Amino acid sequence: MKLLSDFDGVWTHPREEARVQGEKLEGALVGWGASQGVSEVGEWLARARVEVLERPLEFGWVSEGRISAFAGEDPFVTHGSLLHYIGVRAASDPIAGLLERAILAHGHASLDAFGGATHHEGVRAVEAQRGPAILADSAAAGRSMLASGIEVDVVSNSTPEKLARWFGHAALPYRVHPDRAAGALALRGGARKFVLANRAPEWLELGAARIDVARPHYREVLQEIRPGAVVGDVFSLDLALPLALKRSEPGWQDVRLFWLIRDYSPAWLRAEVERHAGAEVEILEDGLAGVAARLA
Repeated sequence: MKLLSDFDGVWTHPREEARVQGEKLEGALVGWGASQGVSEVGEWLARARVEVLERPLEFGWVSEGRISAFAGEDPFVTHGSLLHYIGVRAASDPIAGLLERAILAHGHASLDAFGGATHHEGVRAVEAQRGPAILADSAAAGRSMLASGIEVDVVSNSTPEKLARWFGHAALPYRVHPDRAAGALALRGGARKFVLANRAPEWLELGAARIDVARPHYREVLQEIRPGAVVGDVFSLDLALPLALKRSEPGWQDVRLFWLIRDYSPAWLRAEVERHAGAEVEILEDGLAGVAARLA
């Protein structure tokens, strides 16, 4: 049995890294606004965050001009969704326009690049102050699965270096792709699950949730690993494409899909998945330990 696992939100809880990223992102925007004599940027951002979460089908983490993950799917995605909102409103809202211009003027190639920079700053700051933080129950579940002979491939948008630091800190055995070893996690960073194809979208329709599954980089990894199970916490990024493959591709019908529900998981999306894919997606509230128990 091969388990393909996401990292953030499965082995960790990203609340602290996301909190610090948000402080750095908003601090920069408020400072740039103040330098232009605009003092209400902080209040504007607070209102924008409320609107983004109220309208998740319209705002999200964007790739190729299309939504790759809905606002609110995890705390990192929500920061990206705020930047998407700024970009959408830039032509009609003076503050949004000011913020977009400021981001580009400070050397960022795009709003998303600015989001990525603040993400890396937040992770580095938290790691330097607190250290890596693999959840104890996830580490125990990982050891249990490895001991039982399950091959665990950790496939993440995080860098290979971060994955190695964090699993090494938790004293979990690992190898970095393309190396593998029996009884060790296989770590594959930079997976680019969020990257959509530069062509027409491919839709997975789950009621109100239309998710673009034209994700060439993630598809390539899935086809190479050929897992028997997939686990993730961000449905659009981790599980939508495997579900589409399960529905359409020979050899994928028996793949098990585990969606880990965290305190940030959107209730509306859970309802749509339960209604339209409840027989195909196993929704778990007991973390990676729950996956280990179900695969035992």
